[in-house]
Amino acid sequence: MAAVDQEKLGDFLKQTGGMVTAGFNCAISVLGDRLGLFKTLYEIGPCDSVRLASELKLHERWVREWLQHQACVGQVEYDSDDNVFALSAEAHAVLVDVDHPAYLMGAYDAALAVFPAVEKLQEAFRTGLGMSYDEHGPNCACGIERMGAFSKQHRLVPEMLPMIPQMPERLASGAVVADVGCGGALSTIAMAQAFPNTRFVGYDTSELALQRARANIVEAGVTNIELINPLQQPLPGEPTFDLVTTFDVVHDTPYPDRLISDIHRALKADGYWLCEDIKGFETFNENLQNHPISGLLYGFSVMVCMNSGMSTEDGAGLGTLGFTRNLAEQMTMAAGFSEFLQLDIESPMNNYYLLKKG
Repeated sequence: MAAVDQEKLGDFLKQTGGMVTAGFNCAISVLGDRLGLFKTLYEIGPCDSVRLASELKLHERWVREWLQHQACVGQVEYDSDDNVFALSAEAHAVLVDVDHPAYLMGAYDAALAVFPAVEKLQEAFRTGLGMSYDEHGPNCACGIERMGAFSKQHRLVPEMLPMIPQMPERLASGAVVADVGCGGALSTIAMAQAFPNTRFVGYDTSELALQRARANIVEAGVTNIELINPLQQPLPGEPTFDLVTTFDVVHDTPYPDRLISDIHRALKADGYWLCEDIKGFETFNENLQNHPISGLLYGFSVMVCMNSGMSTEDGAGLGTLGFTRNLAEQMTMAAGFSEFLQLDIESPMNNYYLLKKG
């Protein structure tokens, strides 16, 4: 056995302690979100646990321990002179403000939701068969919905759709659009509100996601959206849609080649496919050396994305970082698309591809 380097041992223990701390923080941050602790702390400004607990009608001792924990992990600021806690503007953007592009509280929801999957994953490692999104329960679907909300609600209509030749005009006059893998239908709703003359069809194999979508559609008050589970009613086999959109969908599906072919077949001759998928490098070594959040994305893959991609015995299992730019071009060209373009859309998480059928 190799001798243990004590200095390296200490470093590894420190690193591991940080990982365990982060695991606990997922649950504790979700508590802060659900109880309104982050939001209220920011609204009332620097205060102690007594003031914060009183404002929210919570037990002061629990609030005090929560604040102390959050100060230790650096999410809440602490002023030792005045013995008060505060939430910075930057922390508010990430943890509270759903309309900020940096908002990431949904990631905590998703991480917490998949913790119970560990027992099932032990069997998945033996059999190769992963879990569907629905097997993770409703909180996972909700967390993923919140993670991707900003670009769908604030960038899709004003920034992305105008990049597709004549598409805003086609949608304004009345077209047919499929939002494949629509999830909670945030993207579908944003388009439907902007283009009331167009008919939108949201497809998703997750019944939990479709439940979220139905509720969101009712809340938004739009009437030009139809929801379909493609396992019950597949995409049409003849040219139907002027536009198909997918947002972080292809790497999740067990059959990406089949999905791409189905989209190609369902598009009109002059139709387009707007495809958002995870930004990554072409090799693991490049991701390891150069990707700033590779650990987060590979972790998400093991717990969620590759699970979905391996949820059938013959699933492709691309993984979160598996649908690379080169593979996207190869697969879409093989399916018959005539043009492949990577759009110039700035995003720390995703690439955007525009595919033309004819």
